[in-house]
Amino acid sequence: MPSLRALLLLLLVASPAVAAPFQTKAPFALLVDQSSGKTLFQKNADSGMAPASTTKILTAEVVFSLLASGKLKPDDEFSVSAHAATEGDAESGGSSMFAQAGSRIKIDELLQGLLVDSGNDAAIVIAEGVAGSEAKFAGIMNAHARAIGMTRSHFTNPWGRAGNRVTPRDMVRLAAYVIGAYPQYYKYFGQAEFSWRGVRQANRNPLLADGADGLKTGHLAASGFGLVASAPVGGHRLILVLNGLKSDKDRASEGRRMLDYGKSALQGG
Repeated sequence: MPSLRALLLLLLVASPAVAAPFQTKAPFALLVDQSSGKTLFQKNADSGMAPASTTKILTAEVVFSLLASGKLKPDDEFSVSAHAATEGDAESGGSSMFAQAGSRIKIDELLQGLLVDSGNDAAIVIAEGVAGSEAKFAGIMNAHARAIGMTRSHFTNPWGRAGNRVTPRDMVRLAAYVIGAYPQYYKYFGQAEFSWRGVRQANRNPLLADGADGLKTGHLAASGFGLVASAPVGGHRLILVLNGLKSDKDRASEGRRMLDYGKSALQGG
């Protein structure tokens, strides 16, 4: 009769390895299967954080709502103020679509500048064109956020300057709402590149090459590198949020790890 020690060794060899729980170096993280509503991983998911340029998802949602209602058309144009051109100047350290003061830009092009180039100038042009000022547009953003269910978020500007506060769970709610409510406009988030005034810029989302089809990256020196992304997996859709990472390299690697983990979880592995 085999000894107890031999039986234990046999069980260890015969039993399938149990995967270690997923961990991430990101201070804030949330992974959700939108299709079932199941949370697959969370870390400080209800804690406040600075969204940086992922703010632009909500800025775009406001525009999408106006397009869907017929109050705006893709060919409508907004004027570029000196403030928008200066505040969004890439030479000052921010992202820019290189909008020129005094010019007029179509809504369709502004959305590409906002979501592909991550243009701060595009965000300000949109805010001023819709509401007259960034501050008034922020009021519209907050009303939309409340309607979506973003109960722990507050916005003071349209592009992600310090002052905006969200939680990972609220950003998942926003992403899920945009994907479900505006399938005709969601394509902007997955566009690979956009050229404006002779400058070609690639989409910064590192997961587009790994099966994701949107949404948006963000970075501020004070908040680190962040990402809100979504990917269809079989009949499901994953939405993930990461924030507070130290580099764009970490953002890309941690995003891929989380996406792979989500795919494995949905496939039962």
